[in-house]
Parts: sequence; C-alpha cells; structure tokens
Amino acid sequence: MKLFKMTLILLLVSITSCKSQDIKDAVSLNYSAQTRGFQLAIQLENNLLEITENNETHQIELTENQLNEVIKMVKKIDFNVLKSNISIDDLAVDKAIKGEFELNLNGELYAFEFDHNNAPVSIQELLNKLQSFDTARQ
Repeated sequence: MKLFKMTLILLLVSITSCKSQDIKDAVSLNYSAQTRGFQLAIQLENNLLEITENNETHQIELTENQLNEVIKMVKKIDFNVLKSNISIDDLAVDKAIKGEFELNLNGELYAFEFDHNNAPVSIQELLNKLQSFDTARQ
C-alpha cells in the first residue's frame, strides 16, 4: 500500500510539473504613431496582430513559429536601459512623430514614448518584424 501511495504521488507530481512547462509566454503589444497626415498602429495580443496604417487595417493570425520569433526578439530587449526620447519642442513644430510603445510580457509592463523616426534599434527591429508579417500591405 505504501508503494502504491508513493507511486501515485510521484505520478501526480510529474504530471503537474509537465503541465507547468507547457505554459506559453503571454504577450500584448500596442504601438501607435500619429501626426497630421500619418497614422500607424500596431497591436499584438498573443497571436493576433492588427496593423493600421493611414486608416487601412489588416488583421493577421501569427503562426506559432512567427509568435515565437517575436517573443524571442522581445526577450532580447533590455527594457531597463531604454528611455523615452521624445522632445516636446520637436513635437510642437511637427519635427517629430510621437510613438507610444506599450508591452506586457507575462505580467511585466513596459511603456515608452519615442520619436517614431528615431526609435531605439531593438524596438525598430521589432516593429519592422511585426510589419513584415502583413503580406497584404506589400
């Protein structure tokens, strides 16, 4: 009987530990940049991507490989060293396009404001990768 109980306990522990390994990374991303005559919005909620550029919206369902590629890129970004780089003076004279970036990765929230044309390289690469999935736009 003791052997049966021990076997049952080990079986339950191994099943629950395997289930915890199957948990996927939860990601949501919102990016918007807008000024007179220009609008870009990128929204990602898990594997659903929506890109709006100048009032034309495309919705894309990312494959598991595409989503894993995005999550891999996100995890490489050191958000602790990124800083908002938008200048109020540049915004006042339409010299810069304000880009608002928000990311939630597994409950960790990050929010920044960038000059859309001067975003940090890692953020720009991520945005370019997301836009590359919109094959209808090309």
